[in-house]
Amino acid sequence: MKITDEQIINILSRLKNHGETKQERIRSHAILLSHQGKTSKELAEIFSVSQRTIFQWFEDFNERGCESLCMQSGRGRKRLLDEEKDKERIKQHIELYPHQPKKAYAITLEHLPIKISYDTFKRFLKKHCI
Repeated sequence: MKITDEQIINILSRLKNHGETKQERIRSHAILLSHQGKTSKELAEIFSVSQRTIFQWFEDFNERGCESLCMQSGRGRKRLLDEEKDKERIKQHIELYPHQPKKAYAITLEHLPIKISYDTFKRFLKKHCI
């Protein structure tokens, strides 16, 4: 089954208005505007990105289609604390010092191979309901 330009435009229009992420909506909008005759320089100004970024969006779209509009897994900063590995250890430290979270934080730091901030520690506690 071959997808026509009209079908692609309909898909892009839907993604522009109802895409799951902001990235999907912006990239599909850029491709639609390009189809309407906007230049890469104009698109770069509209979306506040470089022309090189616009070219990359188009190249990705030509290679992988609408799939390229979504965020790829594995992107972004990796978590410092692993839920499975560190949750029990941190829980034990909190149980030892339930009213002294800074002391539990200090003990946790002694057992971790990396340094984390106290704010990261608190976010982890809050997220995992410890």
